[in-house]
Amino acid sequence: MKGDRGKLAGRRVVITGVSRGVGLEVAKRFLAEGAEILGVARSRANLARADRTLKAHGKAYSSLLADVSLPTSAARVAAAVQRRWGALDLLVNNAAVNPGSAPFERDRDLEATLRVNVLGPHRMTKALLPMLKRGHHPRVVNLSSGAGNFHSVSTGTDMSAYRFSKWSLNGLTMLWAAELKGRVSVVAMDPGWVKTDMGGPSAPDSPTLSAQRALEIALLPFEVTGKYLAGAKEGSW
Repeated sequence: MKGDRGKLAGRRVVITGVSRGVGLEVAKRFLAEGAEILGVARSRANLARADRTLKAHGKAYSSLLADVSLPTSAARVAAAVQRRWGALDLLVNNAAVNPGSAPFERDRDLEATLRVNVLGPHRMTKALLPMLKRGHHPRVVNLSSGAGNFHSVSTGTDMSAYRFSKWSLNGLTMLWAAELKGRVSVVAMDPGWVKTDMGGPSAPDSPTLSAQRALEIALLPFEVTGKYLAGAKEGSW
């Protein structure tokens, strides 16, 4: 690994949901720290806009149009990683949807939400696992949410599909971490309540906070796994 271009010099990274919000800001920060990135997004128009910004970093950045909710997409991403690097150091499962404030009684979006927020990260992790095992101190970071911790799920009466999906993602993180301990680090990240299209205009945090938290997690010792993290600080499931 090269060590003269930043804190993430030479690290090979896949980021889903790279085209806007938290994913875009994380990509900017990681590229500035010397990482090489394959960015994934499902909107052609949004990805094209992101590309215009991120491709200023030259060959360090490339992108792939893919929808993580589709069962075939993970294999396409894995093939792209194999062609470009043959190994992977960091997978950031950032892509997510929040269908809104409906409780389960009125919810129509649970299955679609789970396909993106839970099955998407699961399929990506599984498909990229051979490359991660060949990586340098490999880590999977699953973007969770405070809305999906135990307290929020046990007391919340809105955003039921979103809350349940993030609670499920936390469980998925713990199970993958236990299975891969000593081989691949797997953690969940609380990005904060962020002022994005998903978080809304009232959110107190900016995507730059999320990017800083992601960087802190990327730099943690490999032995850190199975944790719920707000940057380097451990939070509560």
